[in-house]
Amino acid sequence: MTARPARPKGAPTGASLVEQLAASVDGCEAIVAFHIADGKIHAAWIRPGSGYTAGAVTQSLREVYKTSQVHARRLDFLSPTPLLDQGAADLSDPLITLEMPGRVIVVRRVHSHVVAVSFDGTVPLGFVRYHASRIAMTLRPELPQESGTPSSGVPVVSTPPPTVNVVSKPAPDDAEHEEPARTLAFPASGAVVVRSSRPPPRGTKVEIDRATKLLAYLDAHAPDPHIVRLRVSLRAGIKPIALDHPESLGADTMVLLETAAEDILGIDRAELRSKV
Repeated sequence: MTARPARPKGAPTGASLVEQLAASVDGCEAIVAFHIADGKIHAAWIRPGSGYTAGAVTQSLREVYKTSQVHARRLDFLSPTPLLDQGAADLSDPLITLEMPGRVIVVRRVHSHVVAVSFDGTVPLGFVRYHASRIAMTLRPELPQESGTPSSGVPVVSTPPPTVNVVSKPAPDDAEHEEPARTLAFPASGAVVVRSSRPPPRGTKVEIDRATKLLAYLDAHAPDPHIVRLRVSLRAGIKPIALDHPESLGADTMVLLETAAEDILGIDRAELRSKV
């Protein structure tokens, strides 16, 4: 049995879960959880005096998320690492961060729902992402998990036409073994061409050991060690779950990992390698 995340403390007795979550975070302006297919609101909290409603937030952000899904599905082949947790979101269920003057909104998929959290623009971006993730994970057990694959209401991207068609030209009777002519057929204007790619090569044992030691060093010496892996994930573009399994990292991500560690620790590569 999976333990549910602890409910936040500090909210008035009898407050709903979203009210408790909002009270536990400074700068939180709104929390809205709605069904991605029909926009039905499951839970919502809006800071009094904000000037907008949960319905207005849902209507706008649902369209934003559905549009992002369409475009993200065209980029699935750019995924940098294999999906380790089949229950986690992939590029077809993107995490969206909207930075606007005076406000930052984080939108993510949870089961068949979307959880949107809005913060005051003065809250540091790293803490916005951390608390938005914590709020979504706390709400996860409360949101209905439908059987089967829920419909997102997003049209499926059709299979693109092939980039090359082979056309055989009939050979004359006296040239039976002549190689057929080949012509190129280019896709029509506006067609989406998705090129398949093999997974990136895995790191060597030496690289995996180095990545493990580097992450352990960050856990022990980086500022704010409780969120250091989230910071590494954001800087390096590596999924947080992949950082818990260094053996899954591709060889090309080791440089990204070192670069992120240098930025977080404020040292150069030579000094970093002398410590790890």
